[in-house]
Amino acid sequence: MTDKIEAIVDRTIAYTRELLETDQIEWTIARSGLVRINDALADEAPGHPALERLENFIAEQDRIRRDH
Repeated sequence: MTDKIEAIVDRTIAYTRELLETDQIEWTIARSGLVRINDALADEAPGHPALERLENFIAEQDRIRRDH
């Protein structure tokens, strides 16, 4: 299961970065989806280390958008 969670987080972050870099989605909409994914994964695998990476990605993007 942990490899599956890791792969989902990797793909989620990569795809979100791509969408944001090409202006195909607004951060508020992307953020909402990321939080839902994080919550669903946390239900499936609480405390998984990849979840911290996803949470850090969300926080980093929040800072970037707040500081601009």
